[in-house]
Amino acid sequence: MKQDSLIDTDELQAFQAVISRKSFSEAADFLGVAQSTISQRIARLEKRAGRQLIRRTTRSVEITPEGESMLIYANAILSIAEDARRRLSHPPIAGVLKVGIEDEFATTNLHRILSIFHSQHPHFEIQFLTGRNEYLHDSLHMRDTDIILGKCHSGDHGGDLIWREDIIWVGRPDMEPVRASETLPLITYLGPSLTRDLVEQALLESQRPWRLVAQGSNLLGLLAAAEAGLGVMAIGRNFMTSNLQQLPQGWSLPELGTLDYVIQRRTGTADPAIHVFIEVLRGFVSQFAERGSADPAGLDRQDLPGQA
Repeated sequence: MKQDSLIDTDELQAFQAVISRKSFSEAADFLGVAQSTISQRIARLEKRAGRQLIRRTTRSVEITPEGESMLIYANAILSIAEDARRRLSHPPIAGVLKVGIEDEFATTNLHRILSIFHSQHPHFEIQFLTGRNEYLHDSLHMRDTDIILGKCHSGDHGGDLIWREDIIWVGRPDMEPVRASETLPLITYLGPSLTRDLVEQALLESQRPWRLVAQGSNLLGLLAAAEAGLGVMAIGRNFMTSNLQQLPQGWSLPELGTLDYVIQRRTGTADPAIHVFIEVLRGFVSQFAERGSADPAGLDRQDLPGQA
């Protein structure tokens, strides 16, 4: 195939229709064009490919081995084109969407979600709150938010599960390991905090001594303390920054398990923007879940208050 040749979706549609119906005339009827148009499109596609894709006789239409390969690409390209057409054909929505976002996700990934949503719906205003779960649930009850993204103990939630987050121990890469018999310098959220509860329960069960060296109400403050080398902290794997590392096995720290991130929406809301925002969120989450961690370089250090 010539490098300067572009695949034409009309040609791919004609090719796909001929193969599926094993007839040029039926493909023409299906696409609503003349049979000669189908023949011309197939001829142009074969010229671009530099290969015979279809064997045509007076009685039959057969796909060649090269055509089998082309059909795989044709199906994929046409599927993507249809998805793009469907998404872009939706009428733009406008209005105000009020969202509550849990602190860790808000601090590290909210800017990406807002960017994607705004690119699709530039005339829609988003109002968002960030903070600890109790604050977010109160905002939902008071109708200050339409939906909230919060977290809870795995399996213990009443909303739509978006993803399950591994909680890990992190610290500065140059920190000397603290032996199991030594007191662990701990950086953690102010209570109430699900992450703090998880950490303290794990340390108690493993009989690991610890002392609080820093407590904070939001992730930015905790990260600052950890990056300064004051101690170690627990965080979701997808929210670790490039200045920290997951602590190796030599630290003999207990496993922390997981927390679930869930969407809850205000009762009686039917705004289409809510569905759109959730779909954007799900699409983004599926990407970073596949990577295994968020891009540390993307951390947006703005002063976002909250607890987790």
